[in-house]
Amino acid sequence: MNQTELLVSITKYQHPILDELAAIFTFLGNEEFYFLIVPLVYWCMSKQAGFRLFYIFLISVTVNAFLKIKFAVKRPIGVEGVNSLFIESAEVGSHYPYDSFPSGHAQGSTTLWGYLAYLMAKPLFWVLSIILIFFISLSRLYSGLHWPSDVLVGIFAAIILLVIAVRLQNRLSNLSSKYHWSLATVVPLLLVFIFPEEEGVKYAGFLFGAGIGYLLEARTVQMLIPTNLWKKVAAYLIGVGGLFFLQVGLKAIFPEMIVFDFIRYGCIGLWGLLGAPYVFVKLNIYKTNKEVPLSEVTVRF
Repeated sequence: MNQTELLVSITKYQHPILDELAAIFTFLGNEEFYFLIVPLVYWCMSKQAGFRLFYIFLISVTVNAFLKIKFAVKRPIGVEGVNSLFIESAEVGSHYPYDSFPSGHAQGSTTLWGYLAYLMAKPLFWVLSIILIFFISLSRLYSGLHWPSDVLVGIFAAIILLVIAVRLQNRLSNLSSKYHWSLATVVPLLLVFIFPEEEGVKYAGFLFGAGIGYLLEARTVQMLIPTNLWKKVAAYLIGVGGLFFLQVGLKAIFPEMIVFDFIRYGCIGLWGLLGAPYVFVKLNIYKTNKEVPLSEVTVRF
């Protein structure tokens, strides 16, 4: 059975009830969902873990976008016998519909839930993460938006990146401050050079703002995450509100030029890792760790 025959056989099971379930799993793999879940870790759980998750995830989606453009595989939308659903969830790239390989939903969900499972280190969470990854990936086949090879390679690419990231993270964390600043600035600029497309520039801007923000936050704000649930909820709502305000507001203000995409996403990254923590502390929602001498403050990558 070739890929077309397999996809036709899968989409034949489409049913209104299953469609609703597929819509939920599709959302769990959308950019909007990641926009909500990744900051949650940094603002409400652990700054170090949140920063690592953010960086690993952004590198993964950048690699995914780069491969999509380089391979330029056409999506199965319009193929005879394949009924495609939720097409709007696929119309997000600059090269649609030639952006099928590999699946961003499969790679993104594997990166996110795989790394969270690694952090949690609990068998039950591993099982739940694998189930989520499976159904998010399956929803792309059920919806007729990806070829089976797109999904398999997306998962495989994420696993490779996760293994590399886990092996490198402690080594990078132990580097001196000088190297941290160099990495925070050089890596995004190198990505722009390698991947000067719209997606590459946006993600590079995001990484640039977030990297600088993380380093500055550790030297200035030094936010302490409380145990109080309601304080975390308040901080999260303020932080997410700021993210969406910048996303929409700056897009309306800035001209449609690629350099402003870099600046806009850089501002969003800076808000997430520096601006929001500053506001949390100024509003006395979170406390600060400034009683610790600056010489004893260690930035953990």
